[in-house]
Amino acid sequence: MQKKKCVSFQGPEMPREDGEMDPEVARRLMQEGATLVLLDMPPGTEVGIDMNSWNIGNKFRGVKMIPPGIHFVYYSSVNLKERMTAPRTGFFYNFGRGELVARRWNPANEDLEDTVSETDRQRMKDDLRSLDSSLGRYPYSSWKKWVSLSNRISDATLQRLEPINRKISSVTDLIPDEDEDKQPDAAGAGISGPAPVDTDDIRLPAMSARPGTEVRYTKMWTRQFPQGSSAQEITQHSMDASYQLTGFIGSLDKLYGDQVSSTMSDRSHVQEILAELQFSFLCFLVGMNYDSFEQWKRLVVMMCSCDAAISKYPQLFSDFISDLYFQMGEVPRDFFVDIVSNNNFLATALNTLFTTVKVGEELPSKLKQKSANFEENVTKRFGWDFDAAPEDELPVVVEM
Repeated sequence: MQKKKCVSFQGPEMPREDGEMDPEVARRLMQEGATLVLLDMPPGTEVGIDMNSWNIGNKFRGVKMIPPGIHFVYYSSVNLKERMTAPRTGFFYNFGRGELVARRWNPANEDLEDTVSETDRQRMKDDLRSLDSSLGRYPYSSWKKWVSLSNRISDATLQRLEPINRKISSVTDLIPDEDEDKQPDAAGAGISGPAPVDTDDIRLPAMSARPGTEVRYTKMWTRQFPQGSSAQEITQHSMDASYQLTGFIGSLDKLYGDQVSSTMSDRSHVQEILAELQFSFLCFLVGMNYDSFEQWKRLVVMMCSCDAAISKYPQLFSDFISDLYFQMGEVPRDFFVDIVSNNNFLATALNTLFTTVKVGEELPSKLKQKSANFEENVTKRFGWDFDAAPEDELPVVVEM
């Protein structure tokens, strides 16, 4: 467990929001909002939903007035005596209008489990009034922020990316690797999970994530150029990640094509890239899952390194800038700086994107303006001066 200052509230109500909720909104949420009932959770446990978390008191039984849609519920057991908090575990759930979702705490494994019978769940829903005084109100003031960070995630996204056990954990569950000789396909597309422990160190056993616990992210193409490319083409593709993006979209096309009569069939394969960007960011930001940060970083670097693809998918890149704007508003100013090498990967990636958009003569004016506004915002918030970047770090335009 990690040490953490434990701040608890003894009543069922969540901390008050800034200002009173609009009466009409409150009335609608009372009628249409969902309810999350958490049974047998010990006092002091850290419980959260979306961008809010609390250490619960004795009377807490769950959360009411949850806006319908996809939310992230998470929790950590707490040792009050030692003031220690266990790793975080969470799950996504698409709450329906007026739906009641119930989970029960298992003290043996310190986890929430879906063991409440349908009969008990219906009984609680029919007699919800008796539970009302033990339910905290969803902090509606934070909902718009959550929507801006999760609006592209759908049931199809969850079906594609969630671990088989549907739990996002801040700590990877490692077991000895039974197939040490298995080598991943680095050139193709597929599913990627946490990297195995380096087997070059004979002191360490080969380890891999327990099957069913890893997030099933789309594997990034490591080959940056088509097979048989000339030296000139290799140089071009090494500077432009459009080929890598095309491979990523192709892997989604194949996946969706294999899903017959699936909810994925009506999803935009291109826009699903942004859904994975949002999913990985939230799994890292709220779920504290480091592998998700690595996937988010790979996606950002790929998108920012594209050139030819911007002209082909202008709306994709316009939406990408919007999503990145909201995401960067949730992290500290020095978050993206590597404390070891002092290398800021995001500043370098954004510098490439901004420069590419500036010199793109055929790009839509709205995209150019949005990119300029974003550059100004980033400069103001983080103090990154893109105009002052060294010439050897700027993108080089090669006339072919």
